[in-house]
Amino acid sequence: MNTPIYDFVTEYMNSGISRLHMPGHKGRGPLGVEARDVTEIRGADVLCEAEGIIGESEANATVLFGSGHSFYSTEGSSLAIRAMLFLALQYARTMPDPRPVVLAARNAHKAFLYACALLDCDIEWIWPEDTDLNSVCACHPTPDQITSRLRAMDRRPFAVYLTSPDYLGTLADVRGITEAVRDAKIPVLVDNAHGAYLHFLPESLHPLDLGAFMTCDSAHKTLPVLTGGAYLQVSNTAMDLLGPEIRPALSLFASTSPSYLILQSLDLCNAYLADGYRERLAGTIARADALKASLRAAGVPVLDSEPLKLVIDASGAGSTCREAGSTCGEAGGALLAEVLRASGVEPEFADANYLVLMLTP
Repeated sequence: MNTPIYDFVTEYMNSGISRLHMPGHKGRGPLGVEARDVTEIRGADVLCEAEGIIGESEANATVLFGSGHSFYSTEGSSLAIRAMLFLALQYARTMPDPRPVVLAARNAHKAFLYACALLDCDIEWIWPEDTDLNSVCACHPTPDQITSRLRAMDRRPFAVYLTSPDYLGTLADVRGITEAVRDAKIPVLVDNAHGAYLHFLPESLHPLDLGAFMTCDSAHKTLPVLTGGAYLQVSNTAMDLLGPEIRPALSLFASTSPSYLILQSLDLCNAYLADGYRERLAGTIARADALKASLRAAGVPVLDSEPLKLVIDASGAGSTCREAGSTCGEAGGALLAEVLRASGVEPEFADANYLVLMLTP
């Protein structure tokens, strides 16, 4: 698969041209990456219009993900969340209610809260029920719970908002929920920031393939993309209904100075995904499953999770430590994190109850 953004910058970098334009480092400096850091010069395309090399690269990503369109974000999933909520409001603009409301599971990221505040929409929360996970990260409503809440609400929500996978690697029943709300024609939006790779499993678990209207995917979380690289993944249905409005919605909330370093990494990721990624992913998952099995056999409480997370229930680690005569307290996950750091391992997340490690090919 070709890499038009990366190739353009490489040719420009090697041309010897005098850079009498932004950025101020002029392509040289102590960091070593300045030569690849350009701006929207002639031929580099413009992210808010994307009719040249950026558009070509996004078209490659669209083919790989099988989406209606895969739009690039250089400002993470946070930008994609703002845009997809705004677009869902546009889709529901004929709603008679004076104030819009979104029905959302309570484990939403703070970027969702900020977006709702910015768009001045209300949130009807779905709180955790019957969960064994003692965490603010855990809230996975069933299709029956969703339909029950919809019947009880005095205002029709403009969207149902889910977070899947969550920080503890749990997957929501996206297919069941999308089917449950299909007749009501309420779009399901999914924060899939931790699941960009899910489309490439032998049987896709990507929310878009399970019926979601739109998703945000943080490419930088589970794919080899620089921090800040993400996608707004749009279904064929959403593309048909809102296509001309999607890029302007992203531009409304985005910087007018997108990072070309991040764009190049998104571009190169297409070639990476097209060249044996499914096989590398399968191999990594097999090794991760073997590791989880060996830990469980040793008595370590490893939770069921999406394939690329290793999640340990560390709630008993503090009491175990105390019984051994230490004064480490009850913060079991934090305790295990310190043990790992002493051995040269930095985890993704730790709190009083859980330790989370993220794996990739």
